[in-house]
Amino acid sequence: MLECHLILLGATGDLAMRKIFPALYLAHQSKLLAPIISAVARSKLDNETFQDNLTKKAQEYIPNLDPQSWGLFCQNIRYLSIDLTQPDDFKQLQHRTLPNTLIYFSIAPEFFAMACAHLAQVGLNAPGVKIVLEKPLGSDLQSCKDIYAQISKYYQEDQIYRIDHYLGKQSVQNLLELRAKNPILGALWNKEQVDHVQISVLETLGVENRGGFYDTAGALRDMLQNHMLQMLSLIAVPTLKNPNAQALRDAKLSVLKSLKPLDFQAFVKQVVRAQYGSSDGLKGYTQESNIPAQSQTETFVALKLEVQSSMWAGVPFYLRTGKRMGSSLVQIVLAFKGGGALILNLQPQYTLELNLKGVPPLQAHLDQGMDAYEKLILEAVRGNPALFSHQDELEAAWAWVDPILKAWEQNQVPLFTYPAGSFGPKVAFDLLESEGRSWHTPKDGYV
Repeated sequence: MLECHLILLGATGDLAMRKIFPALYLAHQSKLLAPIISAVARSKLDNETFQDNLTKKAQEYIPNLDPQSWGLFCQNIRYLSIDLTQPDDFKQLQHRTLPNTLIYFSIAPEFFAMACAHLAQVGLNAPGVKIVLEKPLGSDLQSCKDIYAQISKYYQEDQIYRIDHYLGKQSVQNLLELRAKNPILGALWNKEQVDHVQISVLETLGVENRGGFYDTAGALRDMLQNHMLQMLSLIAVPTLKNPNAQALRDAKLSVLKSLKPLDFQAFVKQVVRAQYGSSDGLKGYTQESNIPAQSQTETFVALKLEVQSSMWAGVPFYLRTGKRMGSSLVQIVLAFKGGGALILNLQPQYTLELNLKGVPPLQAHLDQGMDAYEKLILEAVRGNPALFSHQDELEAAWAWVDPILKAWEQNQVPLFTYPAGSFGPKVAFDLLESEGRSWHTPKDGYV
């Protein structure tokens, strides 16, 4: 069982309560992790009140919560009221350094640099200390570089773990292993056999209570720049002979740097942005809480891009993501030349389906594995950077996305609308149909 001291900044926040504490508990219950947790937030609470609040949330977010094992887990949680803007508050952490210390930044990025400086003042940037950073890590290339410049004053790159929960999903991790262990799939995984690739991340939810944040981000920043480009990089890397963390990072970075830049003509022909409108009792985006009535923020993006590598040159990659869709779906499709496809459904169920001409579809239900946050926290404690994004990857992704953002800011690309509960605007379907292709629809329809 791994032992560590975990300092959780933002411990009373929604992410901590909904994802991080449940992940820590599950790892503890499975005897994988024995954490001593310093739960840090600004609220003036005593330890008992915090634990009562935490237990109520755990009963909501953890199915079949076992009171006895939960009680044992909570024995090693201590709440500390710390204002991130007050350096003296951090003295409460001064004597809490253990050989394996992980600091989880479940706070807004604008507080990252300040928190790093104050943690360093009490010695919590020693070589054995690691920090986990939640996105968003910038809103464009320059802000991403600025955040890193501030953080790197106090922490080295090998101490920084940038979390992308999609990389913690077993189904996403298996994109590499699937090819390595199944040569028949590896033989199909290239430009000689593949006509095009589709990546879809669709959500039935709207912006919910995230309106204030979402309206400054939008679908391109919130989903495509990080989650989807990371998935694309894992699809497009060659099969690695020695898949260690450095080799994987280098391969992913090479893919991201090989993305063909989009010019003005490409923005018009290859990029679709849209916003959901009211339909069948569902609110439109501008009717949601904390959203300006004249907001031009996109809730849907579809685009076509090309990976200019020897393995994929000439193969179009189609990406789409949207909120308030007709169903929730995370899916990767490799459509073969001459017909047929390899379909990987990552959510809501993890299945692999092989469709070949003249043969009934072959489908396998695969193991989802442990919760993504549980997996990523364990790997951070172990000091394994393979499932985390490197600064170079972030900068390469932002460098490709920045021109799209600038085109949108200059209104060079129209903002379409689509009915809430649909699958996006017609122009997103035209993006493929104009080239004799179509978005994949599961045989039983969307669920």
